[in-house]
Amino acid sequence: MRIEDLPTPALLLDKERLHSNIEGMAKKIREFGVALRPHIKTHKCINIAEIQREKGAEGITVSSLFEAKKFAEAGFRDISYAVPLTPNKIQLVNEIREKTKLTVLLDSSIIVQKLDNKQEETKEKLPVMVKIDCGYHRSGVDPTAPEAIHLVKKIDQSKNLKFEGIMTHAGHSYYATSLHEIQQIAIQEQQIMIDFAQRLKKEDANLYPEVISIGSTPTIAVTDEIKEGITEVRPGNYVFYDYTQGDLGTCDFVDCALTVASSVLSSFPTRLVLDAGATTLSKDLGPTQINQGEYYGQVIDDYESMSFSDSIRITSLSQEHGKCLLVRKDLVPEAGEMLRILPNHSCLTANLFDYYYVVEKENVVDRWKIQRGHFTIPIE
Repeated sequence: MRIEDLPTPALLLDKERLHSNIEGMAKKIREFGVALRPHIKTHKCINIAEIQREKGAEGITVSSLFEAKKFAEAGFRDISYAVPLTPNKIQLVNEIREKTKLTVLLDSSIIVQKLDNKQEETKEKLPVMVKIDCGYHRSGVDPTAPEAIHLVKKIDQSKNLKFEGIMTHAGHSYYATSLHEIQQIAIQEQQIMIDFAQRLKKEDANLYPEVISIGSTPTIAVTDEIKEGITEVRPGNYVFYDYTQGDLGTCDFVDCALTVASSVLSSFPTRLVLDAGATTLSKDLGPTQINQGEYYGQVIDDYESMSFSDSIRITSLSQEHGKCLLVRKDLVPEAGEMLRILPNHSCLTANLFDYYYVVEKENVVDRWKIQRGHFTIPIE
């Protein structure tokens, strides 16, 4: 089967670029001498995670317990859940722990107490990482505040929890305006974690973290050196990359492995309508701090060189429709014509599909399942 034979919208995964990206990051991390624990929330695909494991990944990171369950069932035996845990999920955590080692994340002393009250005493304590805010200001404790050390102590003294280490995510690197700015964020990310680990050691040598975990694709992409003390990194987007990464300069556009095939539904002299709407591309506008225009992905003119159309601009999305402005009037695609789009954010786009069509050049060679979704429980 060829790409042109697929019903659209279709999610296309370039096998050669995927393998190149995975091998490239694995090689870089090996040279750093730290562990690679890739964040599989980007792809949510067992086939891809198996390739990462073959290339040396030591465990995986997930962003939902649904992902943790699916990957535990597939034989992954060291999983880190990188979203702060709430007590209403502890039963699910315990079920998953029957199949695998599952490490959870906390940034609240209140939650520690609630978990201790809710969790029945088990033979093995629940491994816990403490989330540190390195400047993103989303989740995470302020490492300079007394509460940060208090939280670690509270976990260490818990009857059911085991302090495993500290974790951070420099998500603000996605909002940088230059490679230099990303490099500075990467340096700060590492230094903040090392400094906090030393504060813990000064407080009590037994509190020094076994694991010091950092990572995002932008910061790791621009990093030439990992400071002593950092033990693992958790990039995720690197398997695919996307328009955002290319525009930030953390990859070349020819590295981008994930694209969307879309058909022209309607063609007019000044506009097109595609069958790729918000449920296909997401409404992520990408790096608007760099780009003056606000477009929902880029229409590819030539795939091999990853050059983009200078005429077709995806300007608005409704649920199933993508509306495009035509800058030039001399090249107007016809209704029924297939276009190929590089999404702004590959993680969100992948989460909107059930399968990847794995492609080699113009040929479709396989179909891989995407493990997306959330837990539901029976109503009794």
